[in-house]
Amino acid sequence: MKNLALAAIVLALCSYSLAGTPSAPKINTQQEATASLNQKSAAQAVPHSPFATSTCSFTFTSGAKNTFLKFCVTVNGNITQIQTPAGQEHIAIGSFGEGYGICDASADVAYFDYADFGDSGNWGPSTVVSHNATSVKIVRSTADGIWTLTQTITQVAGTSSIKVVMALKNNTAIAKTAFLVRYADVDADGVFNNNFDATQNSAFGWNSDATLNPFGLMLQNVGTPAFTFDGFEQNTSLGPPPCNPFANFVGGPLTAVDGSIAMFYSIPMPKAATKTVTLSYKGF
Repeated sequence: MKNLALAAIVLALCSYSLAGTPSAPKINTQQEATASLNQKSAAQAVPHSPFATSTCSFTFTSGAKNTFLKFCVTVNGNITQIQTPAGQEHIAIGSFGEGYGICDASADVAYFDYADFGDSGNWGPSTVVSHNATSVKIVRSTADGIWTLTQTITQVAGTSSIKVVMALKNNTAIAKTAFLVRYADVDADGVFNNNFDATQNSAFGWNSDATLNPFGLMLQNVGTPAFTFDGFEQNTSLGPPPCNPFANFVGGPLTAVDGSIAMFYSIPMPKAATKTVTLSYKGF
């Protein structure tokens, strides 16, 4: 008798929940198709050097189901796939955009590599210093020899997150100021048009829980740098111009746009000095 009563209560609650929850809206396929074409056109319009690539060279996988994380890194240190949880991909959709930019603010010279969304053509080749089951370390200098960027990208056990350490070295005998940016074209859960916002410490793209694709991706500063930093969202899938990083910034929240996210650092660089920032990618 007790079991029958409990079953009746459960059935009633389920019926109430189904009746009281509006059906999730379907994706607007026409808008998605348009966004896909626009993204492809934008990626093709920017310059690409022979070094530019979005091809995976190193793939890392951990966890299962809700803790699942799979990501891959190019030979140049771009993260061109982030899938978390299982089945929810946030980068490898359409054109793959992720990477880094430097501005020599003292000379107004920009260097960037955004995978499918182009590169500045003034980098040397990358060197893989080390690689194991959970991390890869990649060193790359600018073609003029002024800057060296060392990236250590690590799968963080038990957190479904990716740690990115970027160490920037001023190779000259002159003190400089550098702008350093990390960027990602987020297509949350395989959808081009998402919501975007940022805080000083992070930037994120996501879909609401009222949709059929209620997942997102966050890029977050880790620690407390001893220099200016800020997270920001863009109303475009293109990477930010390193010497004018907020050119495509639009104050959030943005809704239903094919946008992107970035973290910005303004770094005083003494002669022959190295400065380091740490970031994290995490699904939510």
